[in-house]
Amino acid sequence: MKNIFLTILTFLGISAQMTAQVGIGLASPNNNAMLEVSSTNKGILLPRLALTATNNPSPLSAHVAGMSVYNTATNASVAANPVYPGEYYNDGTQWQRKTAWSEKVMLSGGTIGGDALTTTTLDVPAATTSGSITTITLATLSFTLSKPSLVEFNSNISAIFTNFGIAPGATGAGITDNAVKLCNLYYSFTAAPAGIPVNNAFGISSISYINSFTTFITTGNFYLVPRSTLNLPAGNYTITVNGAGASGTAFRITFGSGNRDAINIRATPSK
Repeated sequence: MKNIFLTILTFLGISAQMTAQVGIGLASPNNNAMLEVSSTNKGILLPRLALTATNNPSPLSAHVAGMSVYNTATNASVAANPVYPGEYYNDGTQWQRKTAWSEKVMLSGGTIGGDALTTTTLDVPAATTSGSITTITLATLSFTLSKPSLVEFNSNISAIFTNFGIAPGATGAGITDNAVKLCNLYYSFTAAPAGIPVNNAFGISSISYINSFTTFITTGNFYLVPRSTLNLPAGNYTITVNGAGASGTAFRITFGSGNRDAINIRATPSK
């Protein structure tokens, strides 16, 4: 009878401990945590397993919100749902990859100093039809994404407005016609994986310019900041940075004459 009584007391004691906070490596775990682990020379090792796709719970039997694992496999056979080695958590409908800071990659720019553009001029003739616009390519960049990524395009490009005089290409003494001038900066892909549109403008930055004095002469740079963030699949890309202008009267835009021109492209893996 005594042994039975002790067994019951022991069981009740274990049950009480199991329903309270659990501490490993410390006597008093945090009251807000069911489990607290403390160590100065060891870590927590997640289950290591091979996932097959972000939309497939396997080797689990179902998606479970809050589940965390370390994936050991690479499987890009399903382009929309690839998996790569690294830590993943489940949001209840699919696996989400935890991206490390070290995986962020500067594809262009990201350095201190230097100038990304050489001086390039665009002579814009007087528009004879509504919507007429003249364009020029300022830079061409190529990059490769090894994983589906969130890609940020962020540039800073200078522009000067002047009159190009009677003969096209001849710089005049300044703009004195009081007409509105439109300038655009934008990106477009000239080569990209299937499904990504090419020759479409994105990240457009615009400025409207009009001189307000009859003898106004432009002496400084205006800066345009074309920006965009795109979710892109793995593959090879070629992108152009383009300038454009339009007006009812002819004028010249000089791009890249400033000393702070920058073209920055950064990729963060999303799968």
